[in-house]
Amino acid sequence: MHLLLPLGVTLLVASDFKVEPLKESAPAEVAETVRKELAPAGTRVLRGGKPFVDFWFRGAMPTSEPNKALGVLYPSLRQGGLVGVVRFHADSADFKAQKFPSGVYTLRYAVQPEDGDHQGTAESRDFLLLSGASTDPTAEGMEVKDVIKLSAKVNGKKHPAVLYLVSGQGGTLPRVLTDETAERSVFEVEVSAGGKPLRLSIVVVGKAADH
Repeated sequence: MHLLLPLGVTLLVASDFKVEPLKESAPAEVAETVRKELAPAGTRVLRGGKPFVDFWFRGAMPTSEPNKALGVLYPSLRQGGLVGVVRFHADSADFKAQKFPSGVYTLRYAVQPEDGDHQGTAESRDFLLLSGASTDPTAEGMEVKDVIKLSAKVNGKKHPAVLYLVSGQGGTLPRVLTDETAERSVFEVEVSAGGKPLRLSIVVVGKAADH
C-alpha cells in the first residue's frame, strides 16, 4: 500500500466503513484520571458491519502556541498532550506497518522530527502515538521523547506505534472516507480545541509509501 499521492491527485469514495455513536464510556482499562477528561460518549467505526475501532476523545484538546514549522497540519495541538483513547477490536497495523494487538490505547499528539530517518515518509508531520492504556495513567502532558519511549513498548521496536493525521476534505462529520488512489481510509471527526471546533482526520487503514 502506498500513501504518497501525485500532486493534485485524490479520489475519495464511500467504503465498507460505517460510523455510529457509542454511548458507553471508555473501557475499564482506562485510568480514572484519563477518563474524567474524556467526552462521555464515543464513536464506533464499523468495517464490513463489524466493530473495527472505537474512539473517545478528550472534551477539550490540549493546545499551545501555534507551531509554525513546515509540514504541520495541526499547529494548535500541544505536543505530548493527551488527545483521547482508542480501542481496536482486532489485531492491526500502524502507519509504519508495525503490527500491534487488539486492545485499548491512549492517543497523544506529536510532530515527526525533521531528521534523516523521516525525510519524505509522509505528506505532513502530524501523528497520534499509541500507548497501552494501562501504561499511561495520566491526563497530564508529557515530553515527546517520553511518549515515544512509552509508545515503542506497544510493539517492542525502535519506533512508536502511530496513527497518521492528514488534512480534512469537508463534509458532514463523523465519517470514514476511503482514498483509493492513496490506498487509505480516513476517519474524520470534529473535536474542540481552544474553544473552537477542530476537524481531526485520522488514517485508520493505510501505511507509508516506504513500507
